[in-house]
Amino acid sequence: MLNNSVFYHGVVRKCIIGFGRLFSNIKIDRKVTDPVNGTTVQRLHVPLSYAPKEKWLVRIDEDPTLDNHTLTSLPRLSFEIIAYTYDSLRKINRMQQLKNPCITTDQNSASYVRTPVPYNIDMSLYIITKTQEDALQIIEQILPWFTPEYSMTINAVDEMGIKLDVPVVLNSVIVSDEFEGTFQERRFVIHTINLQMKVSLFGPQSDQNVIGTANVSVSQQPLEANAPSTHYHVVGDIPTKTITDESWIDEL
Repeated sequence: MLNNSVFYHGVVRKCIIGFGRLFSNIKIDRKVTDPVNGTTVQRLHVPLSYAPKEKWLVRIDEDPTLDNHTLTSLPRLSFEIIAYTYDSLRKINRMQQLKNPCITTDQNSASYVRTPVPYNIDMSLYIITKTQEDALQIIEQILPWFTPEYSMTINAVDEMGIKLDVPVVLNSVIVSDEFEGTFQERRFVIHTINLQMKVSLFGPQSDQNVIGTANVSVSQQPLEANAPSTHYHVVGDIPTKTITDESWIDEL
């Protein structure tokens, strides 16, 4: 793009996958006698998908009682990306570099990426259920983990071995208890959980030569024309002299 380099670390994709895995193993119990302390007669796994809630609402409108034999059932979880926003509060110096000299076969070079750019990804998680009891079971399995954030770790740049901690912040929970059709028909309850992922995006990976040897002159006079590169000239309170080893440091 801007610097004619094509790169893709998949940071956003990894964050979305990690976000989905946070809620991919939620189950609810159906109990008799008492919904809290009763005997469990059925345990249901709540399916999760990446889709806006409108997709499932249209399906419910077509079949409010969900009597037809379809793959759509309640309860159900879905999530989607809402927005990307730049986070100036987490900005750091872009001139700094993250290096890893171990990933290149050339000992005279090292790979690096510049410090990442902070962005916030706003997400919405939708909980769609037939009854309020099912919704409460799901909500109680999610909210205690966010205080108000939950941190997950991803492999941000695989080639560089860079890992990234991504805080997921819970901002709000919105409840919508809607009735469709007549009062004799079953209702569906929607909980919308608004979350925000604090992500850092990395630029392209580059290679840089490594400085292995440096010739230094600590002198107020130029080196002699035929002097070896290992000779130093030191000027101080004592007469100028030429030395060939590192013991001159003791005289400073």
